[in-house]
Amino acid sequence: MRKPLLLCLAYFTLLAPAAQAQLRDADSAIKHRRAAFTLMSTYFGRLVSMAKGDRPFDRAELIRNIELVQYLAKLPWEGFTPGSEVGDTRAEADIWLEEDRFMGYQQRLQEALGKFRAVANGGDLPAVAQALEETRSACGACHKVFRKDW
Repeated sequence: MRKPLLLCLAYFTLLAPAAQAQLRDADSAIKHRRAAFTLMSTYFGRLVSMAKGDRPFDRAELIRNIELVQYLAKLPWEGFTPGSEVGDTRAEADIWLEEDRFMGYQQRLQEALGKFRAVANGGDLPAVAQALEETRSACGACHKVFRKDW
């Protein structure tokens, strides 16, 4: 009868703090990647608005926003740490089972953003719109596979 009580006490005194620390780390990782994706979405939305004609076409602003998205697109990945597949996340657990595939999508996004940046230098709006769609497709391809609510 005392053994279960001792095991419970051992859990709460020894293991529970470690579990809580891991949860805080997972929560921090989830917050990190969500913040990075939110910022990416903000600047990507500006690109979409410009391509649609909702914002005036300004090549310098276009390039600046692409560069910001390129930079921001490097940030979320460190937030996909082991243990952060649980909690308030839209990430599919397959991310942690298929890490190479997941990182391949990240690489394709970076490549698409690089091509988009090169096309933007030319300032040809139809070519910019096409490059934008290719970049959106690269981003969305990962969402289709690894995001719960896509």
